[in-house]
Amino acid sequence: MSIRAHAPNLMLPDSAKGIMLALVANAMFVTVGVCVRQISDNIDVFQILLFRQLVFITVLSPSIYKNLDTLLRPRMLKLHALRIGGAFFALLLGFVTVSNLPLAEATALGFSKVLFVALFARFLLNEAIGKSRLTTIVTGFAGVMLVVQPSLENMTFLYTLTGLGSAVAAAVAVFCVKKIIHVESKTNLLVYQAFFVGLLTLLPSIIYWKWPTAFELAILIFIGLISSAAQWISVTAYSYGEANVISNVEYTKMIYSIFLGYFFFAELPDALSVAGVMIILASAFIPQLLKKRTMRRQTALQLK
Repeated sequence: MSIRAHAPNLMLPDSAKGIMLALVANAMFVTVGVCVRQISDNIDVFQILLFRQLVFITVLSPSIYKNLDTLLRPRMLKLHALRIGGAFFALLLGFVTVSNLPLAEATALGFSKVLFVALFARFLLNEAIGKSRLTTIVTGFAGVMLVVQPSLENMTFLYTLTGLGSAVAAAVAVFCVKKIIHVESKTNLLVYQAFFVGLLTLLPSIIYWKWPTAFELAILIFIGLISSAAQWISVTAYSYGEANVISNVEYTKMIYSIFLGYFFFAELPDALSVAGVMIILASAFIPQLLKKRTMRRQTALQLK
């Protein structure tokens, strides 16, 4: 008998691959926030966003060439425009927020998108929200508020509002994607967003332009590359694992943001913030554990 026959099977199941890819993508997304924070004192956020989009367009250029015919025939133009506007403000306000608030707080505010997506789905798409789902959303938002601990101090309150505004804009973009995805390919959606968000940043970038140093230019290019890679890895993760499992892994961004916030900016969360993080993580994972427990019970009853 050959040695190969005795070799252990080292192939991971698809669900494990999806989770591992999502963990990598989330770490990369938080790293983008660290980089934006590092150079935002010298480079305007419009310029940072412009470089991000230019690199993204460059990465997408083979797909643009291959799908040029379909790209020139967009459908549902009004929803495309709304989605691009949502993506633009989500990115811009997100960059402003992460540049001015502790990393964990900025990350936590991003999770309020879940609340706004649920509200849009309920009132604009007529999707039902069960009591358990509503409880999960409200609990998670309460955890976000514990992490952020918004005050009425002018600047802190302002950047809390920009974080919430970014979440609302992201929810608008998600709502539009749900409506468009049935008639447009994912490639078209990525290309339109990359090009038109970049176009929206062009004029403000020229107005506030500052020539970056070699080091700042390297960081700007790195932001674009790692954002593009993170987006691709995130999409690939969903192709391997179940959507509800992969989306819950997104909450690990809180853990990454606390670690990187401490390592790069000496930001140490207080007891309330730690409690908020635990609540956010619990709101994501406990419902899934309860659901699996219920399914196992039902299966056991059917086998009796």
